[in-house]
Amino acid sequence: MPRMSQKNKIALLFILLGLISGIILSLILPEEKLVFALSGPTALIGAGLSQWSSQKEY
Repeated sequence: MPRMSQKNKIALLFILLGLISGIILSLILPEEKLVFALSGPTALIGAGLSQWSSQKEY
């Protein structure tokens, strides 16, 4: 089984942090504030996905 590259480990960390923080925010914030607060976790997930799909190895 091939090992996961360092780049993909970092990407997976970004994705997981975005998902976890989004879930936590959705549990503690009211709906009207949640729309603005979810931009941070969304950015983390997007950064992780773009890092994962990048062809460049660091």
